[in-house]
Amino acid sequence: MNKARCLLCAVVVGLVVVMGGVCGLGQRQRVAVFVQAAAPIASADLEYVKGYASQRCAAIGGVDVISLGELVYAQRATNFYLGNSISPEGLTKLAGYLDATHIVVFRIVRWEDSISFKPERSLLILGATSFADASLKLLLSPLGLLFGLDKEATVALFATVFGPSGEIQFSTYATYVDRPLFSLLTADPVEAAKRAIDDALYQLAVAL
Repeated sequence: MNKARCLLCAVVVGLVVVMGGVCGLGQRQRVAVFVQAAAPIASADLEYVKGYASQRCAAIGGVDVISLGELVYAQRATNFYLGNSISPEGLTKLAGYLDATHIVVFRIVRWEDSISFKPERSLLILGATSFADASLKLLLSPLGLLFGLDKEATVALFATVFGPSGEIQFSTYATYVDRPLFSLLTADPVEAAKRAIDDALYQLAVAL
């Protein structure tokens, strides 16, 4: 009798664990991620940022992210395309077609890089070479000017979470400036966009 009871308890516990796992999978949320460009962005860069946003949303939010191909097909099927104006009716239609629990929209409003001159850095190099001979000064003077050049890549975006009925559930703004070492060669708006998306997603995770 004791062995039978132990076996019955083990079976019941196993069923509870399996049912709990099934319920957990059933409750996993499906999220549609859109990236819009309200600033001039190269097509290749925009496609890369779209893929990055989807991957990071899945990783940070712990949700199922609908593929980019499904999003394109759903917009064609519903005849609703996310643009400058977003209607609740259109979002409801799109969410219903995709069976999405949330729609996340990243709208990039700033995408730029700028070069500035830092005279103090040039003076540092020129001052260090002031005691060198004339030929060495001639060689190092252009390096001093280049050392004074500084490049910044800046990206800013709005991130909004919509519910299946088109209502806004959460919204935030994120901006990031990429200014690494040797920024004249390595500063990149794509890197700035990645960091801005990460910053926004950590805030949006509360709504997902």
